[in-house]
Amino acid sequence: MSDLVFPEGFLWGAATAAHQVEGDNTNSDWWAWERRPGTPCREPSGTACDHYGRFPEDIALLADLGLNTYRFSVEWARVEPSDGTFDPAAIDHYRRVVETARSHGLVPMVTLNHFTLPAWLADRGGWLAADAPRLFERYCRQVVGALGDAVDWYCTVNEPGVVAFGGYLGALGFPPGTRDVGSWRTAIGGLVEAHRRARAAVKELRPSARAGATHSMQEWEASAGGRPVIDYLRRMNEDAFLEASAEDDFIGVQTYTRVRLDVPAIAAPLVRAALAVPRIEALAVPWIVGRETRRAPAAVASDGVRATQMGYEFRPEAIAWTVARVARMYPGKDIVVTEHGVATADDTERVEFIAGGLASLHRLLGEGVPLRGYVHWSLLDNFEWARGYEMTFGLIGVDRATQRRTVRPSARMLGRVAATGRLAFPPKPAADA
Repeated sequence: MSDLVFPEGFLWGAATAAHQVEGDNTNSDWWAWERRPGTPCREPSGTACDHYGRFPEDIALLADLGLNTYRFSVEWARVEPSDGTFDPAAIDHYRRVVETARSHGLVPMVTLNHFTLPAWLADRGGWLAADAPRLFERYCRQVVGALGDAVDWYCTVNEPGVVAFGGYLGALGFPPGTRDVGSWRTAIGGLVEAHRRARAAVKELRPSARAGATHSMQEWEASAGGRPVIDYLRRMNEDAFLEASAEDDFIGVQTYTRVRLDVPAIAAPLVRAALAVPRIEALAVPWIVGRETRRAPAAVASDGVRATQMGYEFRPEAIAWTVARVARMYPGKDIVVTEHGVATADDTERVEFIAGGLASLHRLLGEGVPLRGYVHWSLLDNFEWARGYEMTFGLIGVDRATQRRTVRPSARMLGRVAATGRLAFPPKPAADA
């Protein structure tokens, strides 16, 4: 097989999220959640990767690899530590991050919200608060206005489906940890409105900038009996947000695995009927979600399926399945892979995962899908939310005792692809990267 050639101007990047790498994000809901008795958090985030202080070093490493894009988030809890009070020092910090990226020839791709909320808003209900979308717009206007014409790409809300599902249906151990369908639906509505308001703010203040949400999507596979559950979860976790992105400048797609559900066909009518009745839905959905969340890693292992540290099926080509679905939904609209990566202690698996994902995406380019970039998750080993620091996603390893960075062979392999626009196939061994 010959080398796979990617188009000129393709975005090649790596991503981070503020709370996961910066450290000491003390004004956020997650900082409190990590320390609250009874939550599923394995450990607190603490100093994380000290990226708040070490960002010049980390950005230089990214640029030296040959990548051309850095996706990072601005931390709302730092910028607006109390309701209506904006911290000029925090705003200046993120302005310096943008300037540093640009000085290295990188495209800064700014995420306006990556999971965390200011503690003062969380105390008022977070995304359940009626005024949360308006308050988010107010914050976005401060950030976009401050960064000016230095940023051409904005991600409004990162994985809103995960925020609603993980925190308000209690599926992933996210704050606030509510477990009812009513809160879930309210949070979905709040996040959709927040995205729309943020997009409008970006387009008003920076008309030439490109704005879009980033969507957590899965490759779904179900037996006849499992199809009603899969259809329901996809509608609530993906389609509700994708439909709100019709006017976005681009669609951000983030995929890590395939989700499979095997239920006897005879159960399908009963499941479908149950999900259509609000009272039964309110009981059935938390039970189904809780059961599947608990069993998923064990099920992968017991089925003999290759699994990642997260317990996901090792399936890099799932990203092409989700990008193709978005392309069918929005023909001609630009798509960017804003996250794709794997938690593994074996970097040769990361090389394999990147190569497999890129090869599957290259086929879509050949079919005319308007894919504009690939941003890997993550630049650094970081705080994986309730799972703590056990999961290693980074192109660059981080020794948290010393904060020493180690560039992995996978980073050099992806950098070589970015610098040349070519994926050597089969990919070179990691040791040679």
